[in-house]
Amino acid sequence: MINCVIVEDEIAGQQILLNKLKTHFPECEVLAIIDNKVEAIQFINANPSIDLVFLDVQIKGGTGIDVLSSIENKTFEAIFVTAFDQYAIDALNASASYYLLKPIRDETFKKGVSLVLSKINKSSVSNTLLIPYKGSYNSIKYDDIIYFESDGAYTNVITKHERILSSKNLGYYEKILPKEQFKRSHHSYVVNVKHMELLIKSRTGILRMITGKEIPIAQRRMQEFMHFLQEQ
Repeated sequence: MINCVIVEDEIAGQQILLNKLKTHFPECEVLAIIDNKVEAIQFINANPSIDLVFLDVQIKGGTGIDVLSSIENKTFEAIFVTAFDQYAIDALNASASYYLLKPIRDETFKKGVSLVLSKINKSSVSNTLLIPYKGSYNSIKYDDIIYFESDGAYTNVITKHERILSSKNLGYYEKILPKEQFKRSHHSYVVNVKHMELLIKSRTGILRMITGKEIPIAQRRMQEFMHFLQEQ
């Protein structure tokens, strides 16, 4: 997943970006929508796992250029989305990756975002996961996660150090996790295969994790799971 932030003070502009991302780039997860300079700087500085920020030039309390220039350690790409083309040079000088003029045509949007996402994917592959719960996010390294356990509409994320309750369901995590490292063994579990200690095979199966926790492999998933392990 690509972790995104939208910095835009107009509700209509916020919704347009959300809809376009959902339609054309479903791999983009919007972590926050912020309408002012101060909160934008605070949130971006506090979340180093952000990959892409969409910024309007004119926002509450300042400009998107102010926001970009105030970030302590810029590890993300930035796309300016504005009706004012006179700010293009300033935005690019502030290390913006792309500049989109409103009203945004779909083709222009797809071209610009595709170029920036290509740059993100080439530069690095994120090794962390943001786990949302009640408006906040825990940043956890993939290698620290042992397994995910369904809890109704929620998910328990069990790591080497703690147990975290997430407001997202298990299906959400199955879709976004690295497929080469995480595998669903049962309707209630997704496991990190790096932390398997033992597999007991029968008609169904049991996985013993490094914590000693035994996790079932559903009968209908057994063959697929074994094939997956053989390819590792």
